[in-house]
Amino acid sequence: MTAELIGTTAALASLIGLTRWAQAVSTRAWGDGSTGRAQAWAVALGALALQTVAAVAAAGPTAGVALVIAAWMALGWLLVLAMNLWPQAALRWARRLGALGGAGCVVALGWLLVRG
Repeated sequence: MTAELIGTTAALASLIGLTRWAQAVSTRAWGDGSTGRAQAWAVALGALALQTVAAVAAAGPTAGVALVIAAWMALGWLLVLAMNLWPQAALRWARRLGALGGAGCVVALGWLLVRG
C-alpha cells in the first residue's frame, strides 16, 4: 500500500465519528439528541485514534496529524452541507465511506506491521 492510499483511508475514517456525532446531537437531518452522547464520544475518539495511528505510520508524525485535522475539518464541513441537501443519501454514503476508511486503516496497519 502506498502512503497516499493509507492517507485516503485515514481521512475517510473520520466519517465514522462524524456521522455518529451528528446522530447524537440535535440536527435537522438526522438526530434528535436522544441517542447516547457518551457512545458518540467513544466512537469519535476511537476513530480519531485509529486514523491518527494509520496516518502517522504512513506519513510521519507532523504530516499524519495534519492530515487527520484537515480530514475532520473538510469532511465535517462537506458532511454538514450534504446533510442539509440530501439527508438520507448523505447518511447512507457517509456510513459506507466511513466503514471503508476504517477497514482500510485496519488493513494498512496490518500491512505495515507485517512489512516492517
